[in-house]
Amino acid sequence: MTKTGRNSLCPCGSGRKYKHCCLRAKSPAVRPHTAVPETMVAEVGKKLRRETVRRQQLGEVRPMIHANWKGKKWIAVGSELHCSDKWKTPIDFFFDYLKYKLTPEWGKNELTKPLPERHPVLQWYDRCCTLQAKQTPGPDGIDGVVPSGPMRAYILLSYDLYTLQHHDALQRTIIERLKHKDQFQGARHELFAAATCIRAGFKIEYENERDGSRRHTEFTAVHKQTGQRIAVEAKSRHRKGVLGQPGERTPDEDVRVRIRGLINDAIAKPADHPFIIFLDLNMPPASLPHMTQEWFEKIAGPVLADCDKKGDSDPWNLLLFSNFPDYYAEDDSPAPSGYVVGMFGKNPKIVPAHPKTLRYVFDAALKYGNIPARFEDLELS
Repeated sequence: MTKTGRNSLCPCGSGRKYKHCCLRAKSPAVRPHTAVPETMVAEVGKKLRRETVRRQQLGEVRPMIHANWKGKKWIAVGSELHCSDKWKTPIDFFFDYLKYKLTPEWGKNELTKPLPERHPVLQWYDRCCTLQAKQTPGPDGIDGVVPSGPMRAYILLSYDLYTLQHHDALQRTIIERLKHKDQFQGARHELFAAATCIRAGFKIEYENERDGSRRHTEFTAVHKQTGQRIAVEAKSRHRKGVLGQPGERTPDEDVRVRIRGLINDAIAKPADHPFIIFLDLNMPPASLPHMTQEWFEKIAGPVLADCDKKGDSDPWNLLLFSNFPDYYAEDDSPAPSGYVVGMFGKNPKIVPAHPKTLRYVFDAALKYGNIPARFEDLELS
């Protein structure tokens, strides 16, 4: 006997194809779809909405991986696993995470020094402890403290370290640089730049610093969806007596901008891709209010005028001015406000294939300082 093909006439004599006749009768009945319970639909919708809100607030960062087990909170950060029975909020975790990354041994050594001689991080830590000691926990055991400038600076440094570690982008060298007072300011700003690019949906590729044949930008950011590559440089204005720099601090009213040299140094580095410069102004809270005519005249104006005089193409695709003066605060009052201002190049040397990715970086910089108050806001959905 020969096997009847699916498209052959059915041997029963019906005149129809075998697949539409007796073959269908031999096939097992298709099970009817089971209705999805309304409670499940509602729960899935709730998680999707929460994930949308999380991304709007925090950017394209991986959700926090955490669980409660045997009376402790367990948190996975990249390849690291941490636990404690004291973490009631993400802030509790971030407060301890910075100690872990910089090592307790290093912190204890700094604590033996007089307060004015300590590393800036340990000076912030001292102010955090003073502020926390004044708080009265609520019924749930959580302090409802409004962060001061030093506390905000401390927590945001920890959060940026966490962000890079959680995305396998944290180098040991930057941790070592953070520990040295003379290198801390530059390393901190590079950390801000890298964390911002991660929040914008990029992955980080670091340059080979051992290659002495040419100067290098800080890193190359590669957008995960479009593949757009962007060269990134980070510069921070040093000032005497601020962020571990030697010398006596200049009175706030006498602080001058003077950033042209930093920009010249940044654009002197060869960039093979669209170029973003992160520029930290490092100015006190009472300095020029941003987005005012005076701010543009004294900060943005000279930069643009210099480019216009040369008549060349813009040396950057995006210049990001930032000023987060948390560390200028010396008391327990609420943290001063900061800002980010973006200047897009009108006639850049290299035009990106996906211009929107530059906007993603700017939008992510505006999210700096957003940290969830509850573990539920960071859940893996």
